[in-house]
Amino acid sequence: MDALDVLTHEHRQIQHVLDLVARAVERGRQGEFVSASLLLRAANFFLTYVDGSHHAKEMVLFQTMLVHRLPLATSLLSQVSGEHGTGTEQALALRAAAEAALREGADPEPMLAAAEAYLRLQQNHTTAEETQVFPLARRLLPAAVLERMRTRFARIEASHGALAEAVEALERAFAPMRPAAARALAMGAVRSF
Repeated sequence: MDALDVLTHEHRQIQHVLDLVARAVERGRQGEFVSASLLLRAANFFLTYVDGSHHAKEMVLFQTMLVHRLPLATSLLSQVSGEHGTGTEQALALRAAAEAALREGADPEPMLAAAEAYLRLQQNHTTAEETQVFPLARRLLPAAVLERMRTRFARIEASHGALAEAVEALERAFAPMRPAAARALAMGAVRSF
């Protein structure tokens, strides 16, 4: 797995979290309860792992592409780099709205709207990277350069923790609670009289 494979794999993992958030927002839009604490955890995931780790790795890629003078359109680089900053702002807005909902029992609408804005941005952002930036880098960057980037990626990840573990923790947190009857059956022969 080279550096570009790492980024693509992380996109799949991040998309899984985005799907969990999208389902929560959909339930909220249908009038169901949405846990502000879960959306707060998602916002913290976006800030720590998407912004702090994944986007930091992408910035290594962008810098490497510039150093090697790859024909990357300045407008495209500006777009994806700018979206990183916008994503940070939107994740901070989601965190603030979720904290307000937790602290004050505030209307969940700002929290749902902030989550939707983040979801829209990330969908378009990932598409631009995977259809334009990554293929160019794969075609034109030597394997040795991609390997050095992977080493830098490992250092970045070490400072934030493993993205995969954070995704698994969020999956567990977002998993619907099983009904009491199902839990009792799952316990099998353990009975209390």
